[in-house]
Amino acid sequence: MTHPLIEQLTQARKAAQMTQADLAERAGLSRMTVQRLESGGLDPRLSTLSEMARVLGLEFHTRQHTDDSEVMG
Repeated sequence: MTHPLIEQLTQARKAAQMTQADLAERAGLSRMTVQRLESGGLDPRLSTLSEMARVLGLEFHTRQHTDDSEVMG
């Protein structure tokens, strides 16, 4: 099961009609990194999630002292 934040990024990528390869190229990541993130096989760095959100035109916010994060469109 993937984290809701990853699910939001995946939905945003699909809504933008971008492939995993498109997102990876624009975010400076490998396609395999995006694939592993979306499948729950990788624990991402905050900077990776932030860059993916930026490419997708989303704002990435974290809450201090919690594990909660959210993406806003």
